[in-house]
Amino acid sequence: MKERNVAILGLILLLSGILFSQTVQTFGYIRNSVYTYASQKENLSTETTTHTRLYQTINLNAGLKQWANIQFHFAGRALTDLAQTDLEDIKRFKAYRLSLSGKGLFNNALDFEVGRQFLYPGIILGSLDGLNVVLKPWKKINLQIYGGVESHLLRAFKMYRPDEATVFGGRIKFHHFLATNWHLVYLQKQYHGQTQWQILGLNLANYSLRNLTVLMQSHYDLLHNRLHRFYLSARYQLNPKWFFSTYFKQQYPQIYRTSYFETFEVEQYILAGFNVSYQWNRQFNITGMMQGIQLDEGYGNRFIVTLANANGSLGLVYEMGDLGNQLGLLANYRYELLHNLTAMIRVDVSRYRFEKRYDYDSQIANALGLSYRFSEHWSAKLEYQWLKNTNYRYDQRILNHINFIW
Repeated sequence: MKERNVAILGLILLLSGILFSQTVQTFGYIRNSVYTYASQKENLSTETTTHTRLYQTINLNAGLKQWANIQFHFAGRALTDLAQTDLEDIKRFKAYRLSLSGKGLFNNALDFEVGRQFLYPGIILGSLDGLNVVLKPWKKINLQIYGGVESHLLRAFKMYRPDEATVFGGRIKFHHFLATNWHLVYLQKQYHGQTQWQILGLNLANYSLRNLTVLMQSHYDLLHNRLHRFYLSARYQLNPKWFFSTYFKQQYPQIYRTSYFETFEVEQYILAGFNVSYQWNRQFNITGMMQGIQLDEGYGNRFIVTLANANGSLGLVYEMGDLGNQLGLLANYRYELLHNLTAMIRVDVSRYRFEKRYDYDSQIANALGLSYRFSEHWSAKLEYQWLKNTNYRYDQRILNHINFIW
């Protein structure tokens, strides 16, 4: 009787699979990863710490063939720690996305997604367990409304209660009015019934001049009565060889109520920079960047020069100011050894000094890797990483990925 039940169950599963394949379309990937590391601190002890973790990751999107604009989404990960067999399920299993969405419904008048999802509605939000709706009543006006609870901090298969971390907000978009896209945004987050964030803002993207894009974000913190974020940037392409960009940002950090950093007094920071890129020839381009940051502790500058082509880049980094000094060399290169077999090398060598240190310390970080594509659907990657600095005599890591994409 038991064998008969097993046979009937197998037949049902087989028929269900055939029916499922005829009515549902899926795409995504499955990845199996092995992560091993060994480290030894730079002290009198010679003890070596070793660890091995196994990860299984899946990213799945599925929809009925008859209604291709309705889709189910799932992105999750399972962890096995060979050194910690009693790992809690809250850390072992993660769900980064688990939702149902619809696009272009009712003659492209409605989009929606319900469930766990990542949102950036013109303002920093993150992951949400709830509902996101976009209404498009007119061609140049969109209305977005979202609400729910903040996703679990560890992205575990559990939800916060509505009275723990409620989130809601919206955005109104006006497209191509005076050669500008206008976004009016609002976000409110509550923690145990008390308002934690309440931000109102305006985002602009202007395309009045040819080859010039100007972006602006101005967000006001209604809870603390202060300008929370101001960001202004401009990108200009002079000709096919020269590209320029500049930016200015002034912001207070968004601190979570449960965060350790809530114990500190929050101060704003100011960040400004200028980038220039030159296409030397068909293969190589040169990029230069200058950046300055103002914190409560002082002012610092950063300069980066990079030479790059389709296979990788070579760069120099120099930092100076009240926060410390650093001179570093960065290299990242890929080369196809054989058909579908690619080798990779990354090098990071630097000498640095913190604000209160007088002597310079050295750091070396290297990575070597091989990747091979067996077929259209199967590929594998093996990477070795090695680090040495003033705190660690060595830190070695091996990372292996096996991917199946469909």
